[in-house]
Parts: sequence; structure tokens; C-alpha cells
Amino acid sequence: MSFDKFLNIYLTIFYSSFPTKTVYKLSPPKPWLTQGIKISCRNKRKLYLITRHNLDPNKKTHYRRYCKVLAEVIKLAKRKHYNNLLTN
Repeated sequence: MSFDKFLNIYLTIFYSSFPTKTVYKLSPPKPWLTQGIKISCRNKRKLYLITRHNLDPNKKTHYRRYCKVLAEVIKLAKRKHYNNLLTN
């Protein structure tokens, strides 16, 4: 009985001192994601932050065009990568 009390107190203190953490597993790297695409995605994010609060229509159209071009580049990189896998 005394051991059960001791264990309950010990576990209460232990779990309050060391809470459980959720560890998220990172997704495996995408092999079609090149360094140039990563840089372009960072640049797209910067453009978004600039145009978010800006009322200049030229900057917004530049951002939209940049997004379309980047989406096309990503689509072509995926297609090229998976075509190479299928041919090999």
C-alpha cells in the first residue's frame, strides 16, 4: 500500500516534469525538387509578403505571373523526373 502511494506520487511528479512531446515525422525529400525551385519558392514567398499589403496592381500582376511560371516549372520537373523513373 505504501509502495502504491509512493509510485503514484513519483509518477505524478515525473509526468508533470517531463511532459510527452509529439514528434512529427518529416516527409521524405522530393527528388524532383531542385535547388532552383527551392530558391524560386522562397522568392515567391517574399513577393507574396510584399504584395499582401500593397495596393499597387503592377506588383500583384507580377506576383500572379511569377506563380504561374513557377507552377509550370514544378509541373515540368515532376513530369521529367517520373518519366526518367519509368524509362529506367
